[in-house]
Amino acid sequence: MAESFFRKVGTPPILVLAFGAICISFAPVFPKMLGSSMGPTATGFWRAFIGAGFLFAWAVASRQRLIMPRVIFGWSLLAGFIFFLDLFLWHRSIMYSGAGMATILANIQVFVTAVLSYFVFKERLSIKFFAAAIGAIIGIVLLIGVGSDFEFTRLYLTGVLLGLLTGFMFASYIIVMKLAGQFGPRPDSRVLMAWTSLFTAFFLVVASGWEEAPFMPPDLYALGILIALGLVAQTVGWWSITVSLPKLDASRSGLVLLLQPILATVWGWLIFAESLTFIQMLGAAITLTAIYFGSLRRRI
Repeated sequence: MAESFFRKVGTPPILVLAFGAICISFAPVFPKMLGSSMGPTATGFWRAFIGAGFLFAWAVASRQRLIMPRVIFGWSLLAGFIFFLDLFLWHRSIMYSGAGMATILANIQVFVTAVLSYFVFKERLSIKFFAAAIGAIIGIVLLIGVGSDFEFTRLYLTGVLLGLLTGFMFASYIIVMKLAGQFGPRPDSRVLMAWTSLFTAFFLVVASGWEEAPFMPPDLYALGILIALGLVAQTVGWWSITVSLPKLDASRSGLVLLLQPILATVWGWLIFAESLTFIQMLGAAITLTAIYFGSLRRRI
């Protein structure tokens, strides 16, 4: 229903993708609201599991076929495993190196996505794209307010490495979800995301067995936060991203997804009273400008 609505009103795919990026910008907000009441892997599991439930229910209500072709099941399983690694690594990078640094490092996906799309989809990369991507990364560094007073401990360096790996996994997820629509008949996007989320939840629940932290939500407040996380970030956010990715080149998709760390910082200011300095506001302006120019189509 939602997909047909977007088609009827003629919404450009890049705007649908941007809407998805806005939704997933709340992904770090809800876990922060949970504090230490639950473990990072458990939080990721409930996000994926609840999201899968919403997506399956949405697909059933829309009378969509839940069984996918075998080849698509294979791509969905691979995407679920990659997204499991993304969440597993990212949550620990936040713990070890800090949320700001982890977010910056994860957004090397812009470059990884561009390189992978060159080899996988033969997409040509212009100097303008690389200039815009570099400008966006510089803007995010300023936006987060990264200084030079970090203590390079072993734990911190581990967090840096995990953050870099998160960026690689994020880019790989983008590529795999795009491939899923090119090898065999593509199922309804809600069905594809439901199965991918369920596979992600399966890998996360297995991994949570090695985490010495609470797994079950301790109260109704925590349950409500997890439901919001599963609905906003995993269901609506990733559905919007999944439905728009096949209609856009992968390099531009990665660039638009940079809206996520920008808005995550804004929500931190509005919800948690985290102040924004002049340098951070300058970083936001540079990043948004870079995203705008990087998303412009080439003119003949």
